[in-house]
Amino acid sequence: MNKRLSLIAACIAVFGLVVTSGLGCMSSSIHPTGSIAELPSTADSGLQSYVTPDCQAVQETLHDVLGAPPYELSQTGFNEIRDWVADNIDYKSDEEQWGEDYWQSSEETLLLRTGDCEDFSVLLCSLLRAYGIDAQQVFVALGDDDEGEGHAFVIEDWSEVGDWQRIEPQAPAQLSSFTWLEALETDPDAELDKYDITTAFNDVYYYDDNDGSFSWMEARANVWTLAGLMATVSDAVKAVSGVTQYLLGLLFS
Repeated sequence: MNKRLSLIAACIAVFGLVVTSGLGCMSSSIHPTGSIAELPSTADSGLQSYVTPDCQAVQETLHDVLGAPPYELSQTGFNEIRDWVADNIDYKSDEEQWGEDYWQSSEETLLLRTGDCEDFSVLLCSLLRAYGIDAQQVFVALGDDDEGEGHAFVIEDWSEVGDWQRIEPQAPAQLSSFTWLEALETDPDAELDKYDITTAFNDVYYYDDNDGSFSWMEARANVWTLAGLMATVSDAVKAVSGVTQYLLGLLFS
């Protein structure tokens, strides 16, 4: 009996350490970068040229992911596109690939199958626009956190009209399979709340923080942070429940 109690105590101690570390972590596969502030010389309307839904390589990739058009917009299709980008493009910094800060076109990213955060974001936005998401509903967003670190991601309100979501292109929509330990990791999308959006664009529109267009994004930041926290707590509760059942099984077996 004492042996079982010791085993249970040890499991609880290890689980406590995992919970503590898991709630404060972001997936190590996500790579923010400090180079976002260095916009290409074609900044302003020139940024729109990077999002290319009509590019042949983008169209062919969309065909490979979803099959032949026409496409009926669905959350499943949206997630499949997002998952494809996260699963088939590897992160590689501009310094490693080019030796300097460089914004790749979607065609270059598809050819190289590598890119940094803005390359992931430009490609995902291009694919979603090619899929048929309206230009008013999906943008590449550039932001900075309180420490001045920059990051690029995607924002969209197609999934829930009027409710803008921040999307981490380097992370899939859902883990294809997960253990109770993985469920404790912070949601990569929720981690994007710490970035103040300074610029947003697609192939049609361009906005920056000078015109106050993204003031409403700030108003929603606390809501998103709370939602992310609630989701994490919910996952942790499920994990605790599973471990409790396991320990009770050991105790009474």
